[in-house]
Amino acid sequence: MTATATARPAAATTAERTLAPDLGRGLMLLAIALAHAHLVLYVADYRPAPADQIAVLLRELLVDDRARPMFFFLFGYGLVQLTSRLAARGADPASVRSLLRRRGWWLLLFGFVHAAVIGVDIVSVYGFALLCFAGLLARGDRALLHIAAWTTAALAAFFFLMSWSEATSNGLMGFDLAAGATGLGEMLSWRYTGWAFVVIAFGWQVLPAMLLGVWAARRRILEEPHLHLPALRRTAVCGIGTAVLGGLPWALVSSRLIDVDPLPAAVLGALHAVTGLAGGVGVIAAIGLAANRIGPNRGPLATAVAALGQRSLTFYMFQSVVFLLVFAPFTTGLGARTGFTGAALAAVATWLLSLALAEAMRRRGSRGPAEVLLRRLTYR
Repeated sequence: MTATATARPAAATTAERTLAPDLGRGLMLLAIALAHAHLVLYVADYRPAPADQIAVLLRELLVDDRARPMFFFLFGYGLVQLTSRLAARGADPASVRSLLRRRGWWLLLFGFVHAAVIGVDIVSVYGFALLCFAGLLARGDRALLHIAAWTTAALAAFFFLMSWSEATSNGLMGFDLAAGATGLGEMLSWRYTGWAFVVIAFGWQVLPAMLLGVWAARRRILEEPHLHLPALRRTAVCGIGTAVLGGLPWALVSSRLIDVDPLPAAVLGALHAVTGLAGGVGVIAAIGLAANRIGPNRGPLATAVAALGQRSLTFYMFQSVVFLLVFAPFTTGLGARTGFTGAALAAVATWLLSLALAEAMRRRGSRGPAEVLLRRLTYR
């Protein structure tokens, strides 16, 4: 069988898909919207109002450094599902590696285009991770867990330095002055100046959650949650609890509800990032428990969220286009007239609109256009 033939598996039907990953991706689009909305605010001289301080507190406590690990975990989980489908259709390892590299290049290009709107882009990071780390899929469980542990330690050191920089520079609570560019060309120049740095600096940070996702997928934990209920419950309680307790001090600092010196602030920032990994995995475990309870009889809400998750790439980019239209100075200019509370409300509204559109596409039997394009490019 040729490499081209083995690299063209049929897309999984709705009946074949596992509910938990799709639920997770659908819900995580809300978290990503909340994490990204403030990146299009550009008030140069800002004095935080109490409502905005609370919005930042909740975002740091529940979303920032918590949403990305969920996506990275599901990214690793999905890679195992993809390679398993290819192997079941007779693909040899060389063909699978070639396909993953090709997919990585296209994801990198998709992310490059998307980075014009949002400076920190997950799709580019996915592409970088596939190009650099797809070979780890052939490693054993022990090696994966060791690499995950070492990169978690490196993650703590990286965020210590990032938090130190933020604490000493007295940053504007997440406002992005590049978003205040008066024209699209100026915004592009700002965004792409740091794109390569962002991809390289954040690309390796995929590894801890991604490798845990690979480990979990090999045990089919989300496909068969009924066989792992005690472990899922412990992971959900301990992971989410660790994230809340470990993230609260930095959330208080970042929202300017308390002031600390740069050194302890940097320590708290590193603690926030590491415990976010535990929180992300804990939320995925909670979603697995929810999927087990829902079972085959999905209600309208679960069906709509899963439909959104099946089209996550399309609506990940869609929400950024909405933010550009709503906030940019060369459109409505709302980014200069609102704060973090307004950005959070816009994120929720955008997610609800995405949910409605995804459900309408599901009823019409339409796949996401970004997913269709990526599949055609990847499988030629």
